[in-house]
Amino acid sequence: EVRMLMVGDVLQMIVHKKPEGGGLSAVGGNSAYTYYKPGCVEYADLENKFVNEDIPQLMKVLNIENDPLPLLWTGDFIPRDGDEPGTTAYVVGEFNCSCVGISKFQAVCGGEKTL
Repeated sequence: EVRMLMVGDVLQMIVHKKPEGGGLSAVGGNSAYTYYKPGCVEYADLENKFVNEDIPQLMKVLNIENDPLPLLWTGDFIPRDGDEPGTTAYVVGEFNCSCVGISKFQAVCGGEKTL
């Protein structure tokens, strides 16, 4: 899963959550977390499309283009094989503004992990 952590319409952090132990789900803190700053090369295309194209388009379709976005929210994406061999595409898994976890805290929950 790739999480775009947003404050309003500003991207704050990109979090790649990869399940540990060969699992299929990155939910629940049993994941390896890698943190990226906005503008990172690894997610430049996804960031540009999400922030500059998808959000404005969704706001227009929902007729909320003049309203503020939530203070703290995320767009979570699931990677899939891209249309071209060797590429990755992303599908929205969810938009969340009701129960946003701060990933740097989630990264140390459970087991022997601590702050």
